[in-house]
Amino acid sequence: MDFAEAGEVALHVHSLTAGHPLFARYPEAGHLMDRDIERLKGLATQLGVRVIKVERVGVRGQHIDLCGRPLERAKALCEGAPVAEQMTLL
Repeated sequence: MDFAEAGEVALHVHSLTAGHPLFARYPEAGHLMDRDIERLKGLATQLGVRVIKVERVGVRGQHIDLCGRPLERAKALCEGAPVAEQMTLL
């Protein structure tokens, strides 16, 4: 979260999906965090998020929930996939 607060984009991955009606079928979910709401929405769109809902708008921890393929794409970007592979992920 501090990384996002410093003006960067951050990804927080967690396995607390049990009991959540939207994420229960996935082994993990994530929060894509950024204080710049337009950049946050743009990246979510590039990752393939179909329904973009920003949580905690305008405050510390502003994020968009990720799961499934968009989360896998975000993790690959964070893990330093080669640029050519990153573009195919998007």
